[in-house]
Amino acid sequence: MDSKKNTRRVAVLDRHLRVDSNSSEPYSDSEHLHLNDTSSAQIFRTLEFSFADSMKKFPDSASNVLDYESLLGREEKEIIARVRRFSEQHVAPVISDYWEKAEFPFPLLGKFAELGIGGGCLPREYGCQGLSLLSCAMAVVELARVDGSMSTFFLVHSFLAALTIGMLGSEEQKKELLPDMATFAKVGCWALTEPSHGSDASHLLSTARKVSGGWVLNGRKRWIGNGTFADIVVVFARNEETGEINAFLVRRGNPGLKTTKIENKIALRCVQNADIELTDAFVPDSDRLSGLNSFKDVNKVGMMHGLMR
Repeated sequence: MDSKKNTRRVAVLDRHLRVDSNSSEPYSDSEHLHLNDTSSAQIFRTLEFSFADSMKKFPDSASNVLDYESLLGREEKEIIARVRRFSEQHVAPVISDYWEKAEFPFPLLGKFAELGIGGGCLPREYGCQGLSLLSCAMAVVELARVDGSMSTFFLVHSFLAALTIGMLGSEEQKKELLPDMATFAKVGCWALTEPSHGSDASHLLSTARKVSGGWVLNGRKRWIGNGTFADIVVVFARNEETGEINAFLVRRGNPGLKTTKIENKIALRCVQNADIELTDAFVPDSDRLSGLNSFKDVNKVGMMHGLMR
């Protein structure tokens, strides 16, 4: 580690973030603006920071200014190295082309499988990796460093869809689905958000009606990441009998499931966000998540996802 460069980096942060030694208050905006464009440029030229010339060419990663890697264990460092190598060697050379076309880079799924991160921190007994939460966070950081779309894909798949099944699904559902989700052989998405109320789970309009052998779902979902191609859609709907929120596994190919790609996005263009329509979609009893029976249960997953963000 180059201690002189790190000292200079901290000095730059200090100019932006420090507080007056005689006061508990940070510098005012007017004081902050004294670090004008000219002095900022001079400082950064002195530091010789390297920047990505394009999406396809990234400079070597410098030590983090806060040196957080010195606080990590072996597992976290291995994840960083593995995901950084994957992102720079396989994502960076192709992702700008997919960004321009607003398409998902499906050829990368096989490489994602080799990373050993798909099952996140879910237990090894279900074919997952049993990683620490910190290791998963480092994977997100490294993916996002090269492309935010790929980190979003990973978060939706592993820390919304797979995590919900792992936390609130039955043993049968976990044993059937999680091994394939851990290797990205099956991709998941999480259908909570609706056109009228966003992600406010307490006001869901989608409904689930109990029938012989299962449930019939009706409703609309919006902005569902991975929604156009997911094998497993975790759908949240209001139980017509109890009024409580339940969750169901709607599988690709269900005749009552219709997904439509949302076009003309500016950001995260490789993420295939979808409008979803459920029209008398039948789901067998075996595909209801038995551990999700109320708004409170939805929050369990939301809190875990919040830690990752």
